[in-house]
Amino acid sequence: MVRKIGGIKILYRRYRNLSLRVKSILIFSIVVLLPTISLGTLILYETNQVLKHQAFDYTERMLDTIEDNLTATIQDVEDISTYMIFSEDFRKYMKSPQVANGKPAQQNLEESLKGFHTFHLLSKNYINSISLYGINGNVLNMGEPIKAAEGDLEEKTKEREGAILWTHAYSIHSYWKGQTDVISLFRVINDINDINKRIGFVKIRLREDALLKTIQAGISTKKGTAFLLDREGRVVLHKNKKLFGKIYPDEKLLENLPADSDKTSFIYSVDGEQYLVAARVIERNGWQLVVMVNEGAILQDLRGIGYWIIVFFIISMGLGVLSLVGFYFTILRPILNLTDKTRQVEHGDFSVFVKVGSEDEIGRLEYRFNRMVGTIQQLINTKYKLEIQQRESELKALQNQINPHFLYNTLDMIRWTARMEDAMETSRLIELLSKMFRISLSKGKVWIPLHQELLYVESYLELQKKRLGKKLSYQFDIGEDTKDVLVMKQILQPLVENSIVHGFKGLKETGHIELNSYVEEQNVVIDIKDNGVGLDVEEFNRFLRVGKVKEEDGFALMNVNDRLVTAFGQGYGLEFLKHEGTGTWARVRLPLIFKEDEVKKLES
Repeated sequence: MVRKIGGIKILYRRYRNLSLRVKSILIFSIVVLLPTISLGTLILYETNQVLKHQAFDYTERMLDTIEDNLTATIQDVEDISTYMIFSEDFRKYMKSPQVANGKPAQQNLEESLKGFHTFHLLSKNYINSISLYGINGNVLNMGEPIKAAEGDLEEKTKEREGAILWTHAYSIHSYWKGQTDVISLFRVINDINDINKRIGFVKIRLREDALLKTIQAGISTKKGTAFLLDREGRVVLHKNKKLFGKIYPDEKLLENLPADSDKTSFIYSVDGEQYLVAARVIERNGWQLVVMVNEGAILQDLRGIGYWIIVFFIISMGLGVLSLVGFYFTILRPILNLTDKTRQVEHGDFSVFVKVGSEDEIGRLEYRFNRMVGTIQQLINTKYKLEIQQRESELKALQNQINPHFLYNTLDMIRWTARMEDAMETSRLIELLSKMFRISLSKGKVWIPLHQELLYVESYLELQKKRLGKKLSYQFDIGEDTKDVLVMKQILQPLVENSIVHGFKGLKETGHIELNSYVEEQNVVIDIKDNGVGLDVEEFNRFLRVGKVKEEDGFALMNVNDRLVTAFGQGYGLEFLKHEGTGTWARVRLPLIFKEDEVKKLES
């Protein structure tokens, strides 16, 4: 153990004796080069995993799109057959007896049905033909004229008693195109008024090549394939026509396919090649939609990304070496010098000076360092002057407290003199003004109970009522749980004064002020509302936030807000709210406190 410690000390001593340039290269190799190589290897691995994941996502999204398109096609065709059940014209045609030359009414009915068929044949190019058979021998064929052996399928359909039968792809003879392949919907049409009574039969044949194009959409033939299986694993649709109607030859693949109303995705190997397999069950008819995409073909298009990542890291390391050299000469050395000067300032030497060697960021940093040292020196020189000014301010504050006490005592003396002379109204007004002075003093306290602050406001309003008479009225609604809450002194009177001076200016009706208080989420909320001319709420709130309110528009209100925000921070203070009608709605929010020591904790 001792030898190991000694060896570490020797290595450390050798490291310290290396030149700064060698140290920089060594640090660069350990801190930048090795992590870059390690990170590059990790990124290449993770990129490969991400690409595989993207391939899975691509296959899943492609399968979702194919499923949606195929489901829409199936639903459209099934809706056609369902319409025939509910349509009175179709039911009437299928029930009507066969007529040799056709009566006019029968001809009109047949023309109407042909119009319906023609519309769907033209709007849905994947439909090959539609055949409708009435119980009394009426037959209506639209689309390609065909010849097909469909007896077995008809018998299976009759056994389903009105349920839809979807067939696998099979061959028919078209008099237009020759032999062609179709997938068909077979359905017995029952009377809607008697569901056990068969009145007709419908066959809707779909072009096999159109459906194959639908499920192959977005899949390159070189990358993979898509096909349809029924519930028994028989091939409904496949690019290999020899598989139509047969059990899919790969039993292992069939075992991995999803059960009813389920979906799955997995990697499957075929002839040594990996395939991404995704499968869905089409809920409407139970078909299994299977998509197989060659994993190698997908990743081959994406492997070029790995090459460019390697090139990027090589270039990055080369640029890193060049940056290291430039970093040392243009940044590291000046910073080391600046660090040394900073250490001198830290030890109390404020006479240091850094020579500014450039006009870049480092040069500006050196310049600002010199300014900072000079400012610190200047602050030290003015420290004692500030202390003297502070003491003088404290003396002036004590002197200013003398005048309110003198005025309060003088008003009290005048009140009693007025009472002795039976001037009771004058005495009452003087008493109101005296209360205001007494509360404003409050033995030097900044925080007083809400009921005292309200007494101050009420005294002010009574004095104003003496001046304004019936032009002023007010109403207080004070919550019992708020009366003893401590509030900052003289924060409500400026709001009331604002309503009288600005809100009621030019008001013809009686100016009314409402003052309410209540507790909300551990806060006390005080609302002051009036019916005056109002103000621009958004503009005034913005002025309060930025601290720029014209003196004539509410300097006192800004002072109220600043006092509360300074004491308790954002979330408290004054704001103006919108309300229906005219007038102003001011809200003061304070923390719910009852003791002065709680105030000190919040302020701190």
